[in-house]
Amino acid sequence: MPVDQEKLAKLQKLSAKNKVGGTRRKLTKKTGSTANANKDDTKLQAQLAKLNAITVDNVAEANFFKADGKVLHFNRVGVQMASQSNTSVFYGLPQEKNLQDLFPNIISQMGEESIQALTQLASQIQGSQKNGKEAAEEETEIKDDSIPELTEGQTFD
Repeated sequence: MPVDQEKLAKLQKLSAKNKVGGTRRKLTKKTGSTANANKDDTKLQAQLAKLNAITVDNVAEANFFKADGKVLHFNRVGVQMASQSNTSVFYGLPQEKNLQDLFPNIISQMGEESIQALTQLASQIQGSQKNGKEAAEEETEIKDDSIPELTEGQTFD
């Protein structure tokens, strides 16, 4: 059976305009809701109310010193304390920073042990810098000693 090319082209044009079936909708991923976070906060608030925790006002910042030398820094912090239960709660978004980043302002917040550790750290840094200079000087002396001085008329046999 012969196929008329004109009719075939016309049908293909019409079929390109008319789509069969609907457009497929993209399914979006469902992100975690904050309902659980709110539940946790309400449970925490209820427990603090049972402990008769009081809110401490006028706390500008809080810093927690970690064993690895880093500091958890709370810029805007909310504090609740229950002294009978020896419980303190800190609210806020912590930022992990190096001690050097907070150094000028943080000295007043440091305890005696932290200040001693800081002075030891500073002395170690100064000592390592001095040792580095001494090692460089010794290295140049060794290089100088290994090169013999030549005098006129002297041969090496």
